[in-house]
Amino acid sequence: MPSNICRYLTALIAEGSFSKAAQRLGISQPSLSQFLVRLETDAQTELVDRSAKPLKLTAAGALFLRTEQQVDLLRETAAKQMLDIKGGVRGHVTVGASDYRETFFLAEVLPVFHRLYPLIEVSLTEGRTKELEQMALEGAVDFSLVITPLFHPGTLTTIELYQERILIALSEKHRLAQQHPASPSEEFPVIDFHDLDREPFKSKKGQQMDVLFRELCRMSGASPRVVLESESMIAAATLASAGLGAALTTETLVRRAGTAKPLRAFSVEPPVPPRIVAAAYRSERYLSKAARALIRVMTNVAASRFQNG
Repeated sequence: MPSNICRYLTALIAEGSFSKAAQRLGISQPSLSQFLVRLETDAQTELVDRSAKPLKLTAAGALFLRTEQQVDLLRETAAKQMLDIKGGVRGHVTVGASDYRETFFLAEVLPVFHRLYPLIEVSLTEGRTKELEQMALEGAVDFSLVITPLFHPGTLTTIELYQERILIALSEKHRLAQQHPASPSEEFPVIDFHDLDREPFKSKKGQQMDVLFRELCRMSGASPRVVLESESMIAAATLASAGLGAALTTETLVRRAGTAKPLRAFSVEPPVPPRIVAAAYRSERYLSKAARALIRVMTNVAASRFQNG
């Protein structure tokens, strides 16, 4: 848990003003101002440039914050190591995850984990792809569930958990679904992405699925009509199953999601690589026995339930 010094200085710079930072921290503006004055008195130098709009750290302030962050990391590492030395696997693990991953992965994992490790508490913090990486970088979570490749390569260590195929979701009444009837020998028939040219399409805004969608358009020469940019892959697949165009989805969701209308899923041509789901944490961060135990259970559950459908 970051110290108040790190939290307060980080909030001031992120928000750019005392009023917004105080609101984010849940304290009064005078309390935040007094805290900074005491900090600068002890440091005998100005830490925040109050003349800048938005606020920014002085050179001394930047050095001060980096030092405090390193001290926080050392304290946290020592606390986790001492807990591990005591013997047994216990403690608390905080995991960053998307709502999709909570629904279709952690809902499978956590009941198994709690049976095996009843003395370990698990907390979940939700976020989008880039936010989850940032949480891991800042140490706000022990690790995040992310998709590789990363937005911040080289700064995070990743442990691969499982892979999931990328599919196209359509209503069973869609013309392409009618042209490719279900077959026991071909669970996910192949459709050419170019056949979706000018079709209504649901895209996942600002996410790696959106990057993949644009790459498929480039490779195939197709120009589907984006009629919805949603942050929810579940919502996009549900709308596709209701006959409102097509959407990119995953095999995990297709196998486990219940939709109001029948959903058909198809492999896509040109072929796309599967998504690699990984646990990511800051490279210099100590990963406790409790966190490693949770990652082991995730890997085992993924191998037995997800990769085998």
